[in-house]
Amino acid sequence: MAKSTEEWKLPQGRSLRLKGHNYAGPASYFLTIRSEHHEPVFEMPELRGIVEEGWKALPARFPHVRLDSYIVMPDHMHSILHVVVNKEKVPPLGSVIGAYKSLTTNAWLEYVKTHNISWSGNLWQDNFNDHVIRDNRDLVQKREYIRLNPIRWEQYPNRYS
Repeated sequence: MAKSTEEWKLPQGRSLRLKGHNYAGPASYFLTIRSEHHEPVFEMPELRGIVEEGWKALPARFPHVRLDSYIVMPDHMHSILHVVVNKEKVPPLGSVIGAYKSLTTNAWLEYVKTHNISWSGNLWQDNFNDHVIRDNRDLVQKREYIRLNPIRWEQYPNRYS
């Protein structure tokens, strides 16, 4: 007997976002943003500088954003970002991170062009991971995770090979 088209549907991708959470409201987030293909591209000082400058500039572009701890690792970055409510409409977290990725990618591509550097492909993975920070204890744990990340990296430098 032939199966109906309903039975042949492929499974849908699992959302990385917390179901039911308002990502355009006040909250604190622990974020992980990865380079494309887990490549250690942020070991390049020029690119690391662009990534860090872009992160520090976010509050100027998004007045509702407050930055906390962050670390740029060879192939990813971790950060804590707080969204505060003001009278203006707050863009969702995905829009903030999307703008950050776009701005840093454009700055890097401009640098590559003006310095005649060979570069192909994307800078960032399409998505990002977030954890909604629920209380002060959670915030302290995430700050400690960020602080200790370079030590863990040194212990396991070839985790993807």
